[in-house]
Amino acid sequence: MQSFHIYWTFTKKAFLRSAVYRFDVWSRLGSNLIFLLMWGSIWTALYAGREEAGGISFQAMLTYIVVSQFLTGVNGAGTPLWEIQEKVRTGDIALELMRPFNVPLRYLFADLGSVAFYAITALLPIYAILFIVMDFALPTSLWTWVIFIVAAFIGFLIRYCIEMAFGLLSFFLVETGGIEDVFYFAMSLLSGSVIPLWFFPEWLANIAVYLPFQGIYYIPNAIFIGEIAGGEILLSIGLQIFWVFVCFFLLRFVWHKASLKVVVQGG
Repeated sequence: MQSFHIYWTFTKKAFLRSAVYRFDVWSRLGSNLIFLLMWGSIWTALYAGREEAGGISFQAMLTYIVVSQFLTGVNGAGTPLWEIQEKVRTGDIALELMRPFNVPLRYLFADLGSVAFYAITALLPIYAILFIVMDFALPTSLWTWVIFIVAAFIGFLIRYCIEMAFGLLSFFLVETGGIEDVFYFAMSLLSGSVIPLWFFPEWLANIAVYLPFQGIYYIPNAIFIGEIAGGEILLSIGLQIFWVFVCFFLLRFVWHKASLKVVVQGG
């Protein structure tokens, strides 16, 4: 319990730090809303006045995009990859290793503080207004809302483990700029953040279902609009939990190898 108290201190400090840099919060929100407007306009044009496409109504699709952009804002409020990579390049990561805490866990709890501030002060008020004034396909049962929140949180953990493990590749590659572009493109596409998996070609959908990315956006979004319902919900949550454990052990493995490399390089 005492060790977790240390990590919650990072959460509180990250929350307070975000409160200081309010311009960053609002600029990030502005970017999020611009992308929401862009993707909303694209899907409006793609539907071209039709009530549904591929068995999905325009109202449900628009709701999917709005919820997806909300979750994008949540996931984007954490520690950026460049911060970890910069610490590796400058050698400051060695100071992190000398401190009496688990570094990946420390960044996770810090992310929770940043996300909490961003969600409370910016995302929730703006998106609550959107849901009130716009005609979206909202869940009608409290159970769906609860399951959506659970799925969104698990998706956040999956995204964190994958992104942190990728960031730690800086220990071995030093410069990951080109690979990083491919990584973010693959995660954006295969997670269903802007294009739901049911619109994928069969061959691409078959690839996506065997990867952890779908647990970040597609599963929470599909639960929210009712595309995943009944017994499929428990199966989807179980799949997310499975990928959390897999991605967590992947992160632990990469971190173990990376920390050994720092020790070896340091003599």
